[in-house]
Amino acid sequence: MTFRPFSLCAFAVRQAEAPGFFKAGFDQSEPCVGWAKRSVPTVLPQWWARFALPTLRCLMPLAIAATVSTAALGQTPPGPPTDAEILALMKTHCVPCHAAEPAHEAFAKAPAGIMLETIAQIAGHAAKIMTQVVVERAMPLGNQTGMTDQERDRIAAWIEGRPDRRPQ
Repeated sequence: MTFRPFSLCAFAVRQAEAPGFFKAGFDQSEPCVGWAKRSVPTVLPQWWARFALPTLRCLMPLAIAATVSTAALGQTPPGPPTDAEILALMKTHCVPCHAAEPAHEAFAKAPAGIMLETIAQIAGHAAKIMTQVVVERAMPLGNQTGMTDQERDRIAAWIEGRPDRRPQ
C-alpha cells in the first residue's frame, strides 16, 4: 500500500491554527514540503504520541472530576443533623477548650465555665453557640481547628431544628 504524502496537504496548510504541530520537525516555510519529507504512516503516529496522547492524559482527570461533581450535584442534601454528628463536630472543634479538663495548653479550665462534652451541655448553650460559632464566627478561637462553613451550617440547622435547642 502506497501513501501519497501530498494528499494531506490541506491539513498541513493549517499551520497558523496549530503552530505546535509543525515544530515536530516539519519545514514551516513550505507546509506541503514538510509532508514530503516523511511518509504519512510515520508522521501521524509521531503526532499522536507527541501531542494528542499527552493532551488526553491531562484532560482525563478533568473529565472524571466533572462527571463526579455533576453526579454530586444531583444528590439531595443530607437530612437534618443528628446528635452524633453534632457531638463529633463539638469534639473536633470545641471540646479541646470547652471541657472539664481542656486539652488546649492555653486553658486550665473551660473558658467562661462552658463545657460542650455532652448533648445536654451543647443544647443548654445553644444560644451562645449560635451567636459565637454561626453568627459572629468568633469560635473556634482564631479558627485554629479549621471549622468549615458547611460545619457551621450543620450546627445552625441542628440548633434551629428542635424547639428545645432554639436560641431564646
